[in-house]
Amino acid sequence: MFDIDWSRLPPLTTLRAFEATARLEGYSAASRALNVTPAAIAQQVRKLEREIGTALVRREGRGLVLTQAGRQLSQPLQEAFSKIAKGIHDLETVEAARGVCVSTTDFFASSVALPRLGEFWAQHPKFQVSFSPDGNTAPVDLDSFDLVVRGGPPGKIWEAHAQVQLLETPMILTAAPALIGKGDVDVSALAWIRDRGIGGGVFEEAIRRAGCDPGKLRFVDPGDAKLELETAVMGYGVHFTPALTVRNQLAEGTLVKLDIDLGMRGAYYAIYRKGPVSGQVQRVLDWLIEICAPLCVDAPSP
Repeated sequence: MFDIDWSRLPPLTTLRAFEATARLEGYSAASRALNVTPAAIAQQVRKLEREIGTALVRREGRGLVLTQAGRQLSQPLQEAFSKIAKGIHDLETVEAARGVCVSTTDFFASSVALPRLGEFWAQHPKFQVSFSPDGNTAPVDLDSFDLVVRGGPPGKIWEAHAQVQLLETPMILTAAPALIGKGDVDVSALAWIRDRGIGGGVFEEAIRRAGCDPGKLRFVDPGDAKLELETAVMGYGVHFTPALTVRNQLAEGTLVKLDIDLGMRGAYYAIYRKGPVSGQVQRVLDWLIEICAPLCVDAPSP
């Protein structure tokens, strides 16, 4: 392969203008292809001729013809630009087939994304989008995923990445009706389901705000964040959770909200790479923003 000395190469705009002029046999046709004026094309070609130090085109009658130097240069330029165009097309084809991969929390996937995914596919039937419920404490891996959805306190910042807050929701305590019975509930006397999903000391703070000592409670540990909700519905303990993720269970009556105001809120964020965002990723991001807007704690009632 020929070594590239970028300092000696003419500007890309001049090479592109000449390649189009040579291939389309004139300034006017090249200007239409590149969406600029014929005068701008002619100016770029003349600039390239000055850079190289030889004439590349000449007038013949009412048209243009290539000089010998022009013919010598036009062929490798056409091959090079054709390879670049094919390479970009092939990459776009592969990316389109791959679709968009989203890493998310277990509860966000089951409570927010999956119930509305059919609507997305109805609008975009050939669009591939997949969700990986990696959990809230999993690393933000933007080498393996296009978007990452994570929970955190309102105002949390991921310094190395771009982000948008999708929604905000109260943090509440719930339990199965059979666990709490009727009347006043002494949560310090009940077992608590240990949190493995939120992290960051938030669970311990909720315990203290509920008037309990984390060191004196009895905990039920299901071993995985995915099992916390099932454990709560089965009546094994008090469950600390974003209200959003248990709204169906609260509506069905399989869980009830305890009358304890923790004064805590949680938020969900979509995290992605800084810089330009592909059309596919933007489409999924816009959809997530749309479906989350009505779920925000401050959203107007329907």
